[in-house]
Amino acid sequence: MAVGTFVGVDWGTTNARFILAGADGAMLAERTGPGIAALNGADAIAAACFCAISDWPTLPVIIAGMAGSDIGWKPAPYVPTPATAAAVHAAAVRFTAHGVPVALLPGVKTMRDDGFPDVMRGEETQIFGSMRSDSGLVCLPGTHSKWAQVEDGRIASFHTAMSGELMDVVGAGTILLNPKRAPVARPGVQFLEGVTAINHSRLGLETMLFTVRSRQMAGTLAAAAADDYLAGLCIGSDIRSALAFHPEARSVTLVGAPSLTALYAAALTNLGIMSRQIDGKGAVLAGLTNAYQAIFA
Repeated sequence: MAVGTFVGVDWGTTNARFILAGADGAMLAERTGPGIAALNGADAIAAACFCAISDWPTLPVIIAGMAGSDIGWKPAPYVPTPATAAAVHAAAVRFTAHGVPVALLPGVKTMRDDGFPDVMRGEETQIFGSMRSDSGLVCLPGTHSKWAQVEDGRIASFHTAMSGELMDVVGAGTILLNPKRAPVARPGVQFLEGVTAINHSRLGLETMLFTVRSRQMAGTLAAAAADDYLAGLCIGSDIRSALAFHPEARSVTLVGAPSLTALYAAALTNLGIMSRQIDGKGAVLAGLTNAYQAIFA
């Protein structure tokens, strides 16, 4: 095994990804582990971390995500927008555990134009890894999708949409899908029908969701395609809200799992908006590498 220079960790609520990396950000090895929600307190989090990397060289550990939250290892307070990578790196919480230097990156907080607060943890590292000096609207689709306005590499503002979790909850916990099953959406005809329907209707998602059921009853939507149509409604609504907040946007940078960014790209194309897709795994490693170079190098 190559020696490596640092260990980068992307620690989410439901899972963790540990990366042995070189100084230039090359990934030399990778492990997965439990998310923060499955671990009971700081001692359990520390044990999970060092268990995952026990046979790797002893190197500095840089962690993004929920390990710095109020249910994490140690609290790493949020940095307010407009947030630069330098400000986030400077606010990292540094300590030593098991003889290893550790840095927990903070999240970012904002006050939206509508007067409500919003927060992110982990997504800022992907943004800094993929938009180092760029400007534009960025979407990070997922359980809690983030839409961020980036200006010269700074996170100027953002909002969160619970589109992914909404799809899961509605798909598994209501009568809409028949037979009931977890939605596994594909960017095909029925998906785009959902995108078009929600963007052309004057009614909200709370009303349009029932068309998943009523169309099946009317014979205009096959049960096997209902999950695609449901995803189109939810993602189409997510995009409709984001474009209402950012009416000037003509293109969107999508950062995340390719299966998810492909859905958003198809929906955006259907609405006449250009997009580019960036793999979230590569983005977070680039962001962790930048953080390592700023904090430890």
